[in-house]
Amino acid sequence: MPPGSAARVASTKSGSRPSSPSFHTMTSVNIPPPPAPVPIISQFSSSPPLRSLSPEELMEQTQVLDDLMDDIGMGKFQKQLLVLCGLGWFADNMWLQCIALILPRVQAQFEIRDQYIGILSSSMFVGMMFGAMFWGTLSDVYGRKQAFNFTLIVTTVFGIGSSFANSYWLLCLLILGLGFGVDGALFLEFTPKKNQYLLTFLSIFFSFGAVATSILGYFLLPRYSCETPVEGGCQGKGWRYMLLAMGGLTLSMVVGRVILFRLEESPKYLLNQNRHQEAAVVLCRIYKINHKETQSEAFDENIETLTLRFNRPVNAGDASSSDESSASEASEADMSDIENSRNISSGRRRTESNSHGRIRRQSGNGGSGIQHHRPPGGVGNGSGGDHHSKTWITFQRYSRRWKHKIEKALERLEPLFVPEFRLSTILIWIIWALVAFAYTAFNVFYPKFLQEHGQGGHQPLQLVYMDILIYAAAGVPGSMLATVMVEGRLGRRYTMAVSTFGTALATILFAVLSSRAAMTIFSAILSLLATLNYAVLYSYTPEVFPSDIRGTACGVAAAMSRLAGIITPLIVGAMLSVNTYFPLYTASIMFFVSAVCMCFLPIETKGRAAT
Repeated sequence: MPPGSAARVASTKSGSRPSSPSFHTMTSVNIPPPPAPVPIISQFSSSPPLRSLSPEELMEQTQVLDDLMDDIGMGKFQKQLLVLCGLGWFADNMWLQCIALILPRVQAQFEIRDQYIGILSSSMFVGMMFGAMFWGTLSDVYGRKQAFNFTLIVTTVFGIGSSFANSYWLLCLLILGLGFGVDGALFLEFTPKKNQYLLTFLSIFFSFGAVATSILGYFLLPRYSCETPVEGGCQGKGWRYMLLAMGGLTLSMVVGRVILFRLEESPKYLLNQNRHQEAAVVLCRIYKINHKETQSEAFDENIETLTLRFNRPVNAGDASSSDESSASEASEADMSDIENSRNISSGRRRTESNSHGRIRRQSGNGGSGIQHHRPPGGVGNGSGGDHHSKTWITFQRYSRRWKHKIEKALERLEPLFVPEFRLSTILIWIIWALVAFAYTAFNVFYPKFLQEHGQGGHQPLQLVYMDILIYAAAGVPGSMLATVMVEGRLGRRYTMAVSTFGTALATILFAVLSSRAAMTIFSAILSLLATLNYAVLYSYTPEVFPSDIRGTACGVAAAMSRLAGIITPLIVGAMLSVNTYFPLYTASIMFFVSAVCMCFLPIETKGRAAT
């Protein structure tokens, strides 16, 4: 289904080790003291610390980490994290389905024309697009932990607020903020290689999110909505109750995620940041959670290898110089601003002094008229010049800072286009965009299509929402089937391709066969196959890329799907005014093209450990 999960701002500062009184009780290995703290400015630099390890050493480090994760196993910590990540996916699809369900009800209340009603769904995807880029990149730079927690908080606040919107355009703005919260593939980085297929299992939560929303919609919307159009707009509060109920459910997930569970920072992220001691602390904590017995000798040896052999700052003796260089680079813009400010201030004082001196000399000579020598631009002659100077300095400062951020963002994209990943990156982004366009074209307007065309346009709301519930429930087996098929003979790539070809066929049959029974059956098949496809796509994408660029790769892929989601409701709205079935034919073509692209993906991730 339309992607609702993408990545999450670590509070632990780079180069420092969190205090942990129980660390030495967890392992007998003598961990060397952490490196000296880096300058404050470099702690917040957007670029990760440089590593002096060779490619061969990095591969060895990854293997040591894989061995440690295998020793930790799939225990209590991973199972709790699986549920928490799953609830995030549950919330994502819950909200996506909610917007689709309330769309006709919002249109009836605010009397919005078909051309503009799609803006509500587009607003959701605008927020999701920026959220995908923001959280994905932020998690690569500052860590997964805090970003993972904050996303649901953002969703809760805007979700509850949107239920009180008193205009269509305010509702669109609040839904945009709601869409800013997305989830990512954090679970993958805490999972042993043999259990990484469980990332596909997370999609079952995605399906249950749609089912939960459909159940609430079945009980709330027909009861508190108008069956027929009302002059002046229907004032039923069903859609408001839906949004409020969704916000309450999301709030309960926030409590479970933030208060009831202690999330650790990703060890792979910490190693990529050259924070080996902190990674060792995290791994020992997780081992202690999963195992009652003391750590094995092999585990202790791998911890010692991780912290002693691979923990080498930049080039043995250049760590301090690189930190100073980072600090100098980060503060260069601010220092130049300070210097410019000083120059302007001193120039203003000299100008004022000269002006007063001339005035006094002219008065002493008995001149009847005092000549005022005003400095150019008003500097030194009242507050106007000061205000313009400060405004210009501030503008320059922020311009340089944004330019620097954009350059850093572009630098983070470069590793995605090295020969090893170039074709995969391009095809994956195209697939995300095409599948998102096709599924959004069908899913967002499915309730509206049923209401206007089911039973000749006279289908009661109770039956409309019953069909929607069947459609949502049909996606649940798709998630379970995907979990099995990705480990079968077809693997990830061809499981996606086969399911997407089937989705294209189901869409055509749904459009051609017009009876209610046929529409219900083929919409259910479409839901099953589309869910299967998305389940595999969600797990395949993060498996392709190494952990140091995974957040950015998944974030941009999700952003591509959000971009498609933004324009799709607007395009489909225009299509509906021409021909009701035109969006369905277009969706089928998009599904077919994306399936062809899946056949040409160069990397099969079945049985391959995430790096």
